Amino acid sequence: MNVGHRTCIVTLAAAMALAGCNSEPNPVATEVDVKPSAVATGPADPAPSLAPLPDPAASTSAAALPDEPVALAGVRYAPRDDCSAKPGWAAFRKALTTAVRARDADALAALAAPDIALDYGGGSGSDELKKRLADPERGLWQELSAIMPLGCAVEAGLAAMPWVFWNAPESIDSGTAVLVLGEETPLREKPGGKDISPAGWFIVSIDPMTFDPKAKATRVTLDNGQKGWIETAKLRSLLDYRLIAEPQDGTWRITAFIAGD
Repeated sequence: MNVGHRTCIVTLAAAMALAGCNSEPNPVATEVDVKPSAVATGPADPAPSLAPLPDPAASTSAAALPDEPVALAGVRYAPRDDCSAKPGWAAFRKALTTAVRARDADALAALAAPDIALDYGGGSGSDELKKRLADPERGLWQELSAIMPLGCAVEAGLAAMPWVFWNAPESIDSGTAVLVLGEETPLREKPGGKDISPAGWFIVSIDPMTFDPKAKATRVTLDNGQKGWIETAKLRSLLDYRLIAEPQDGTWRITAFIAGD
């Protein structure tokens, strides 16, 4: 994720800020019982270094691949929660959880700033948010449900969900980078083929020109050049929907619910 994009989000949310102050947190809320539809303190320690695995595409025989899955080297971006200790966050999180679980547009809009940003084309406002939530073609309730288990990060006083949004390396090309969801999601030699390695919570690259969201599996490239296939439903773009919130008037308000770059 490049510096300009991250700065753009911080500036976008901050520009809509009202005078705010923090309040003491309420008891911790129960998490939403949903699973991602398609990624919480700093990146985990890298796994022990391993020699790069062979490119399955270049292999002429399955014998060139390891007999057993081998752990990948590198940094994993598993969800974490950096927001829970922030004043007022527990109460906000509980209200957000309840609204998403009940698909209550009025309750969600009440948590949003009046000028909440909804896209990069000028779409904004809590009334527009309710209209979009009611549109099944947009699938915003599903997007919110997918975000909820993916952690929360804080930067420059703003909270971002999912956690990876503030924590992906700035050198990454966000147009091709995707997060592999799920702890045990495997990298395979071919669609439905032999497991090469668990790849859960790694950031990998795809070819956006050939990517098909309806395909069962997608060819990906790891940082070390290793290639393989991962179930498409387990891939989440770093440019997918994120929720940005900031403290306003003693509580937290959603100032952006937006996708893209």
